[in-house]
Amino acid sequence: MKNALLKTSLREIRNSPARFLSILGIIFLGTAFFVGIGATGPDMITSSDNYYDQQKLADATVISTLGLSTTDLDLIKEDNHVAKAMPEYSVDLNLSDKNQVLRFFGYTAQQDINDYYVVKGRLPKNSGEIALDNLADYNKDYRIGDKFIVAIDDDPKQQLKKREFKVVGFVNSPEYIENIKRGSTNVGSGTIDYFAVVHENDLNLPSYSRILVQFKESKKHTAYSKTYEKITDEGIKSLRRKLRQRPQQRLKEVKEQAQEQLKIVQAEITQGEKTLDDGENKLKRAKEKIENAKKELAAKIESGKKEQENIANKLEEQEKELQQQNEDLNQQGQLLAQEQAEVAAQRKAATTTSTANPNDLAIQQTQEKIDNGNNLKDKLEQLSSDEETLKKEISEEKSSLLALAELIGDAQLNESIEKWDEENITLADVVAVQKEIINRIDTLKRQLTQLTNTETTSTLDLSEIEEKERSLAQAEVKLDQAKKTLQDKAAELKEAKAKLIETKEKADVTTKKAETEIAGSEKVYQQQLIEFQKQTSTNMPKLLDAELQLKNEKKRLENLKPAEYIFSDRNDNPGYTEYKQNADRITSLATVFPLIFYLIAALVSLTTMTRMVEEKRGEIGTFKALGYRNAEIALKFFIYSFLAGIIGSLLGLLVGFNLFPSIIIDAYGQLYNLPSFVTPWYLNYTIIGIMVGLICTVGVAMLTVRLDLIVPPATLLRPKAPKAGKRVWLENIKPLWKRLNFNQKVTLRNLFRYKLRMLMTVVGIAGCTAMIVTGFGLRDSITDIIPLQFEKLWHYQAVVSFSDTNKNNETRYEREVKQLNRYKDSLAVSIETFTISGHDKTPQDVSVYVPQKAQNLNEFILLNNRQSTREYQLQNKGAVINEKLAQLFNIKIGDTIHLKDTDKQSYPIKVAGIAENYTGHFAYLSPSYYEQVFQRKPEYNAAFLLFKKDLSSSQEKDVAEKLMENPEVVNVSFLSDSLHALDDTTQALTIVVWVLIISAGLLAFIVLYNLNNINISERIRELSTIKVLGFYDNELTMYIYRENIILTIFGILFGLVLGKIEHDFVLKTVELDMVMFSPVIQPLSYLYASLITIFFTILVGIFIYIKLKNVDMIEALKSNE
Repeated sequence: MKNALLKTSLREIRNSPARFLSILGIIFLGTAFFVGIGATGPDMITSSDNYYDQQKLADATVISTLGLSTTDLDLIKEDNHVAKAMPEYSVDLNLSDKNQVLRFFGYTAQQDINDYYVVKGRLPKNSGEIALDNLADYNKDYRIGDKFIVAIDDDPKQQLKKREFKVVGFVNSPEYIENIKRGSTNVGSGTIDYFAVVHENDLNLPSYSRILVQFKESKKHTAYSKTYEKITDEGIKSLRRKLRQRPQQRLKEVKEQAQEQLKIVQAEITQGEKTLDDGENKLKRAKEKIENAKKELAAKIESGKKEQENIANKLEEQEKELQQQNEDLNQQGQLLAQEQAEVAAQRKAATTTSTANPNDLAIQQTQEKIDNGNNLKDKLEQLSSDEETLKKEISEEKSSLLALAELIGDAQLNESIEKWDEENITLADVVAVQKEIINRIDTLKRQLTQLTNTETTSTLDLSEIEEKERSLAQAEVKLDQAKKTLQDKAAELKEAKAKLIETKEKADVTTKKAETEIAGSEKVYQQQLIEFQKQTSTNMPKLLDAELQLKNEKKRLENLKPAEYIFSDRNDNPGYTEYKQNADRITSLATVFPLIFYLIAALVSLTTMTRMVEEKRGEIGTFKALGYRNAEIALKFFIYSFLAGIIGSLLGLLVGFNLFPSIIIDAYGQLYNLPSFVTPWYLNYTIIGIMVGLICTVGVAMLTVRLDLIVPPATLLRPKAPKAGKRVWLENIKPLWKRLNFNQKVTLRNLFRYKLRMLMTVVGIAGCTAMIVTGFGLRDSITDIIPLQFEKLWHYQAVVSFSDTNKNNETRYEREVKQLNRYKDSLAVSIETFTISGHDKTPQDVSVYVPQKAQNLNEFILLNNRQSTREYQLQNKGAVINEKLAQLFNIKIGDTIHLKDTDKQSYPIKVAGIAENYTGHFAYLSPSYYEQVFQRKPEYNAAFLLFKKDLSSSQEKDVAEKLMENPEVVNVSFLSDSLHALDDTTQALTIVVWVLIISAGLLAFIVLYNLNNINISERIRELSTIKVLGFYDNELTMYIYRENIILTIFGILFGLVLGKIEHDFVLKTVELDMVMFSPVIQPLSYLYASLITIFFTILVGIFIYIKLKNVDMIEALKSNE
């Protein structure tokens, strides 16, 4: 008997596969969506926790405003809550050539906290190697093997020892799980672009940058859990107590260390100054030595000049004397010639009368002597000529001596002078002989004259003539001797000249050598002087700067405050909290959409099982009449519903735990850099999914069959009486009712006849439509942020940040910015960041904007109320804040908010307006109201840049490069960068939205098919009768389909309204703290949702047509028999 019941139960599945599969399908969708969406959040948490544990992420970090020492490290390790503690070195540097800020971490192989995950390559093993943030590889900025040049404009402390590294790998850090954010800094633009890992030896830091801490028992609990947060909070509190005495102690340590360093610096400055002074003194001594050598040489040259001048003067006197003697000799020669002529005439006469005149012989002899005298005269003239030649040579030697006077030493000069004196004396003797000869010739001439006269008057005495001839012969001998003497002296003079030339050459060599040595000394001096001046020009500013820094450092030490110890946990890591919020939002979706899925599944299951029980009413009565107990009879429906529920739930678990999380997590993989995600099965979701699936099937089946089991078997064996026909309320509207044809009237009566089925269909279609509307609405809310924020509200294209607010710099910027292509306008603004907090609210960062020209702000940023579209103008009565900030902290116009700076100083600000804004938190103040609140004038440290048209990426790069040439411009950021980052964020949520839309569409199909299948099953006899009466297949289909169309229309209308309500609820659930999604659903989204529902209605209509076409009319009409 029991076997027959079991066979009947299994046969029921085979006989009604569509109904079984529809129940199974709707349970499958509900379970898959519930566990899939519900498990995605925990999967994200579990995946991140595995990553944190694998890479040994620190539970807390300790930093100090004065750095950390080994004393701090030892105290932290002594804490009972601490399992491990490790010091870390890091430095933030602004790369001037790339306009990027990098955080350099020191790495050693012994690092056992915050271990890096190697994506490509390896970690640095040696000095000069670097592993870059994988974000750099993702952005295609660098490759393994590239040279990484660190171009730094300002690193006075040489915190980074090297300036060139080799890229050996790309890594991720568990500290930075986001692909976008790397944290903030006080360097450069204020935002870290990348991090880099170098060998610890490449950093030059006087103290630890921070200390990483891991607490005991923390690894035993999942990250983000309340237990983990409790352990972390208790550990940080314990560290605070442990280090409470350290601020003053650290101040003392820093001052002592600084004093030692200052002493060293002071000694270095003193040594540097001494080195410069010694160098200057050395150069002075070298200069003096060269000048003394020049003076000594000049003195010697001057002395030689004076000696030569003396010699030259003597030579000039001798030359004058010789000249005079030559003139006298010439005169004597002329007289001698005259006398010779006269003697020649007398001798001729004497010759003719020699026989008669006894004195002829004497005259003849005298004439011979005179001839000899003439010969002596010629010799004397030749001697005179030789003398002129010697005088010229003497004159040339005199000039040579004058030219060489500078080069001759004392000994050589004296020797030359002595030689020249001897030569001058010998020449005087020659001149005296000459004078004696001339005198003798004169005497002979007189004698000749006397002889001539005697010859004319009487006979010349031959003895006297002979005497005169002998005298002339002696004079001739003396002249020959004088000539020989003169020739000897000429030879001596020539030898002296050769010696003088040799002396001159030696003097030239000596002088040139002296000059070369002096010139070499001067060249060395000049080189040393140039080098000294170069070193002075280089080192003197450094010394002055070092002295200024020393002075400032001393002043800083005097004003130094006790160290502030800052304790941070993982929540302060970039992206850590946002990751948890995204996981929670996905989990929140699991509490909304699956609930609707299961509600619709329960309603459809109720309708289906109710119809199944009604169909098996006679079978139940038969089983009861045969003696089956109620439990045994119910077992058939239990097995049917249980199999549908359990199979649908198991398939839903299988697909839900694996497919949905993978799709959604892959979408979020664009935002986070976790290496892998896990998708485990969770027992709680498994139990809930199965239990809810079985409740929607078995529970509904048992509830439905229980009502028939209490009915007697005889009643059950009789067909259930059809419901009595009733007038519908539309019949009371006679003008309308009269105009309806037969088919329309039948349709309306059938709708109101089966009210429960009508309600179920409308609710099912409305629920599915609402989910589709919610899905499309979420897509609109997410994607509309970009056009609303970056086109409607923000009109400017770039923000320029300045290093200070010097007016001259502003003038230079304004002058340069006007030369940019497509430039339109610029607005100077003051930008500061504050924090706002509230009870049970997460603190939020608020950017305070103060435009220099408040009346021009709306040209750059539209401040308007989203609902009323009223535009705000900045006034002196309050600030305008963004709408999302007002929603988070429940702020209304007229309220006062309190903003805190980094020093925890609070500033009250009255809210004068709430403006539309979708990303970030802002407060806009006028300059006068800013002064009123903060008691200081705003410093305009940035400027909005407005162009006539949007710029391409290459044009943006050109603009940034031109503006960054201004040394006062520290950063140029374009809104396009924020737009791309926001677009990446919204893309992840868009994937989730499409999962919702597709799931809702499938649900709509199953609901419509199931309800229509039930409708046909309930009215199979009626439909068979109509078909027997001659209705065509399409008329028969429309007989049912008209009802579906009307119910679908009403379901769509209700679904659109319900979808808006559901959208608003879901929107509040999935919104980020820093982002406000647009609450507006676009009209096209309503249209798309309606068309999708209509599409599935038509698709179901096709299946209905096929089924009605194949109805067995005879079998259906005798079913009650």
